[in-house]
Amino acid sequence: MFDVDGTLTPAKQKIVASFAKQFAEWSIDKEVYLVSGGSFIRILEQVTPALLDNMAAVYACMGNVCYKKKKDEPRAWVRSHERSFEPPSGLTDALDIVARDSEYTEKSPPHWEARSGMINFSVIGQNATQAHREEYGAYDELHQEREIIVKKLRPMFPEIDFVIGGAVSLDIFEKGRDKSQVIREHFKDLPKDVILHFVGDRVEFPGNDYAIAQSVKERPNGHVHSVKSWKDTSVLLKSI
Repeated sequence: MFDVDGTLTPAKQKIVASFAKQFAEWSIDKEVYLVSGGSFIRILEQVTPALLDNMAAVYACMGNVCYKKKKDEPRAWVRSHERSFEPPSGLTDALDIVARDSEYTEKSPPHWEARSGMINFSVIGQNATQAHREEYGAYDELHQEREIIVKKLRPMFPEIDFVIGGAVSLDIFEKGRDKSQVIREHFKDLPKDVILHFVGDRVEFPGNDYAIAQSVKERPNGHVHSVKSWKDTSVLLKSI
């Protein structure tokens, strides 16, 4: 099981061709799943349709929507389940205020986007250029702004959760509807002797891979691998 942004691809960018070839060859004789905070359309754009042919399923939007291939129809995917999310009163207003009050000045609204079962939020906004995303990533690493935002908003909205996702954003959803729901609901009957690996770049709290990493660790044959980029994943695949 693999995260996408920062694990298989640079954040919000297309997979590197040489790594795509390596990943495709490695996946041939394995049961492989993608588990991402991004939408299925964005995953499709990043990972490419050809590479998705090797996936057993794609869990998008923190696992709140699952896509599986239709039998005997190459590159035809259907939703096997999808959850909705009704933001609590005042949430979107609070997000707009957080974005407005941030000392980071280069912003490209809108700042939040509704996805299946969740909201994705960023201070820089959904229309930011790649250059500005990289600039904000460096700013956030220095000032830890996203961690500060999480600590501020969690007490205000105790019924939902806020986690750091990707390079510049936060993922927001109903408590319990994080990536761990994939293990809890879709792999609950997996035999204990099955070896399960999860690879992600945000496995430390409050990252959006933390919950699923903890669930995998609880399995008798569960293994969690923390990476910082697709280059780390490339090295890791040679050892698995």
